[in-house]
Amino acid sequence: MNVTQIYDRKAWNALPHTAAEAILQYLIETKFPEFTIKHFEQFDKFNQRTYTAVLDYQGTEFVFVPGDTVLLGLDQWNMPEENKINMVDMFENNEEEMDNYIRERLSPVRTVTIPPMIVERQVRETGYFPVDIDDERLVSDDYFHKTLKDLKASPREQHTWIVNSSFRLEKNGTDVRAFLYEPASYDELTEQIADSGFRLPTEDEWEYLCGGGSRTLYPWGDGIDYDKKYHHFVAEDDDGKGFYLDTPNHFGIVIANDPYHYEVMMDSEWFIKSGDGGCNLCGGGGWDMGYLSIGTYFRDPFIFDEEMAYKDEITGDYSFVRRLKRVE
Repeated sequence: MNVTQIYDRKAWNALPHTAAEAILQYLIETKFPEFTIKHFEQFDKFNQRTYTAVLDYQGTEFVFVPGDTVLLGLDQWNMPEENKINMVDMFENNEEEMDNYIRERLSPVRTVTIPPMIVERQVRETGYFPVDIDDERLVSDDYFHKTLKDLKASPREQHTWIVNSSFRLEKNGTDVRAFLYEPASYDELTEQIADSGFRLPTEDEWEYLCGGGSRTLYPWGDGIDYDKKYHHFVAEDDDGKGFYLDTPNHFGIVIANDPYHYEVMMDSEWFIKSGDGGCNLCGGGGWDMGYLSIGTYFRDPFIFDEEMAYKDEITGDYSFVRRLKRVE
């Protein structure tokens, strides 16, 4: 079967749906029998679209993403005036200084060929693993019993409690789940992923998955839309649902939706993307500065800081991974 269209997104999108379905069924049956096709779906967002297959692998959803040759990186943008006014205030109204700040944090413009991939739709956490609520390692912890009591007494239906990163308790109604934390270095984490038959995206692949080659700071444009609902900017009684960036993008994945959530890369100098660990938000940067770090081409300037020692313990509350397999 001729499957050359999977390497060219324009050619892929030009296919009739029946032809795309036949190619995907052939690929899954012959190359990835460990996956099953749940259904076919078209995803439209940010003026881009993809018709693809939603796949299942051991209870986790993946999607097929066609490859392409695209322009990545950014060196110019057109920020809306309202965003500019709010952001430049952080730089004592020095617009040139603000532009330099942004430019220094963007990956360089380059043309890259991206392979077709099967990609995990949601990120997964790192470091924590589920255990029984009466696990000896939990009940022997001095803080466990108090934390469990406080959590059960909380009026909130859903709540998460993390104690010194050693364990985590999650409440959902009357049900409480427990998780223990086990640290891992960058090399250990990426080796675990590779041993499981997957890999993590490179920086080039991540930028493609996030923006699809869009020529703006974010997949949707150059500014934050204050009428939308973003994480960390909601009322205390908010229901925790309906966030603008928590819905699937044009490839059918949820990506770059929270500045506190890093994604770990493989085979790339810049080994974390999609956030700054919430540094700008914690520093009072507001929406524009706080959410700049989820921009498609943003690079955290502090990941090589020796004091931060990210690679020594890459796992934890702020680090997430997205597994994928290249179609070769």
